[in-house]
Amino acid sequence: MKRLLLTVLFAISSTAAMAGSVAHEMREGAREVRQAKIEGAREVMSERREAARDYYNARTPQERRQAIREGAREVRQATRKAEREVRQEKREAKT
Repeated sequence: MKRLLLTVLFAISSTAAMAGSVAHEMREGAREVRQAKIEGAREVMSERREAARDYYNARTPQERRQAIREGAREVRQATRKAEREVRQEKREAKT
């Protein structure tokens, strides 16, 4: 009887310890996803600022059109990269 009681107490205490570590991992995963979103947004805003700077520094209409095309492409690339990183972090947080 004593062995059964000790086994039950051990199982209960280990379950509580595991639940604490699971909660910690969930918080850590959520934090990493949040951080990836913030970093992605920073990268996209940086590309937008750079595109605007290139546009305003262009001297001819042809250079401005080129700056618009390149800026739009770079912003799209940064956006896709940020979304991909967030999806990856979400996937890692689930496992």
